[in-house]
Amino acid sequence: MKKEIIKYLAGRFIPAIVNVAVIVIAIHFLGPVIYGRYSLIIYVVALVTTLCFHWVQVSILRFLSGMPRESGVVMSRFFDLTVLSALVSTAIVAAAGHWYFHLSLVELSLVALFAFLNHFYLFHQAILHAYNKSIRTAILEGSEQLLILITVIVGLFVFHWKSSMLLVGSLVIGLIGVLILRSLIRVKGLLTVDMTHLHWDSRFSAKVMEFGYGIAIWLFLSHLMMAMDRFIIMEYMGYRDAGAYSALKDLIYKGITFASFPIYISYQAKIQDEWNSKHRRDAWVSVKEALSFEILIFIIFFIAFMVFKQKLFEDVLRIPGLNTWLIYLPLVLAAFIWQVALLFQRFLELSIRSAYMLAAIGGIVIINLALNLIFVPRYGLVASSLSLLLTSLLYAGFIMVLSYFSGKRLPE
Repeated sequence: MKKEIIKYLAGRFIPAIVNVAVIVIAIHFLGPVIYGRYSLIIYVVALVTTLCFHWVQVSILRFLSGMPRESGVVMSRFFDLTVLSALVSTAIVAAAGHWYFHLSLVELSLVALFAFLNHFYLFHQAILHAYNKSIRTAILEGSEQLLILITVIVGLFVFHWKSSMLLVGSLVIGLIGVLILRSLIRVKGLLTVDMTHLHWDSRFSAKVMEFGYGIAIWLFLSHLMMAMDRFIIMEYMGYRDAGAYSALKDLIYKGITFASFPIYISYQAKIQDEWNSKHRRDAWVSVKEALSFEILIFIIFFIAFMVFKQKLFEDVLRIPGLNTWLIYLPLVLAAFIWQVALLFQRFLELSIRSAYMLAAIGGIVIINLALNLIFVPRYGLVASSLSLLLTSLLYAGFIMVLSYFSGKRLPE
């Protein structure tokens, strides 16, 4: 388990640092208006990609891990599904960019290219994960993030570009660079795709969709809950407030995720192994053990945040009005509660049908949407923060209650 934590931290350290650096640079030098526009565009791409491609991605992880590397036909079928998904996603993103964001032709081309290339990055990432190539996965992710940071710095300080398209363009350059790098460091036999023929198989595609689409819908709804408050703030209050809120929310969520996710990664493997070994009571004990570690990590993070928050708000973000406990405290608590919900949800995925999680996430998305629509026009960012905390508590409470009763019913 310690080995899994070390692998995660080693692989995610550079991406985490770069993510935070890009947010800070964008807010500090480009301003909340530009970051707000960028944040909304990227969330549209993420939502569309999740709905159109995530079912393929999780199926790659599920099916390829048990197959020999030389499964060329299966790999080619997954690649064909990736191409189809990329075309559909790009068309939807382009439509949203034109009709909702009113992007220029150059801006639209960059956003569409990012959406298209992102599918092939995720395709390669899933293959590496399926065959447990953690070092190459870390190289892939770290290289992409470094290219993004370098592009942002050069564009901002050398060419003096101040646009949300600088941030989107850096993502495109990062994807192009890392896909070229991926072609140079391929493992023999790991990627055998025949691009000269179409390997479409309706039964195979139906099986992939049947397995992965429930997971894709859950992830889509969770992304939607994280995104729709930004869109509502933008509609009622403008890009400036949406950008300020998005920057603070992104920094808090990325920080807590980086701090606590190693616990989730290591314990989810342990929980699954114990479950598959018929030691299901031990799996429930591991869930409670992991929760105690996550609470400890959160306490450390919370103390550090409270110590440095003044510097964060005054010297880094430089956005008046964010240093209000009714805004930042609910976001900190909601981010931690969400990590707890993910931990208990992993146990539920092994013990009961995923329909419960889908119903729960669908319900809180509707509640969150209603709360934001009702209260944001009157109370602004405070309403969004408190709405997120309330709905996160509702979801985590529902998942924990189900987990508790599922754990009580397990054999001794």
